[in-house]
Parts: sequence; C-alpha cells; structure tokens
Amino acid sequence: AVVSTQSTGLKKQKNKKQKKVCEEEEFECAKCKKQRRKLRPVMDVVHRIQWDESLNPEDFIVGYLDRFDGLVEEEFTYFDWSDITTVDEWETFCVPKHRVYYFKQRGEIVWDRRTRLDMIFGERDIRCEHCNEKT
Repeated sequence: AVVSTQSTGLKKQKNKKQKKVCEEEEFECAKCKKQRRKLRPVMDVVHRIQWDESLNPEDFIVGYLDRFDGLVEEEFTYFDWSDITTVDEWETFCVPKHRVYYFKQRGEIVWDRRTRLDMIFGERDIRCEHCNEKT
C-alpha cells in the first residue's frame, strides 16, 4: 500500500507483514492442536479393556498413585472399576480414577497420562506433515 503524506508531498511505502499460510497447513496444525489436547479418560480405557474381545484383561497392569506408597502397580483384574462411592472399601479394591497414571500391556506402557500416550485406541505416534509436531 502506498500512502502519501500531506505535509511533505512525498509518498511512503507502508510495510505490512503478510502471513503466507496455506489453508491445508492451518487445517493440519489446528487438527494437531485438537488431537494433542484430548486424551481419552481412564474409564474409556477401562471399558475398552473390559469389553474388547481382542484384549485380555489379565495382560494389563495399572500404575496408580497411592497416597502413602507413591506410584504402585497392580494387575488390572485386582481393581473394582465401579464408582468409588458405591464400593465397600473393606471387601474390594478401588482407586479414584484421577490417581491412575498408566496402563501396561505385557510390560509395555500403552496409555500414559503424563506423556499423553494412547495406544489403546490406535492413536500412536501421529505427526503433522506440515509442522512436524507430535500429537
């Protein structure tokens, strides 16, 4: 854009920065950000392990944060996954869902809250082809 100044009569070139962003790049990056923010909740993972016939619940180990012992691992089948308010704490073992940090299948971590890893639902190492960000 060319702007003239009235006081001197000279013409100045006004510099405007223009972003050269392709619509595809915006879409891909927006898609990455959306996928990066959303991690499947613990109960979605639990239900998948319980009801998917291709997954054996005995193959899974749950890593959870104990208030006194720190990070502890137990077998998936050891837990009662019903609502913690309805469980008798002396008969069954239940842990608040926000204390679950990861699930392991045959020794390999397949869902991890800290690193946002989710291999239970097939969401492995997905990278945007434009921004190369790991989602």
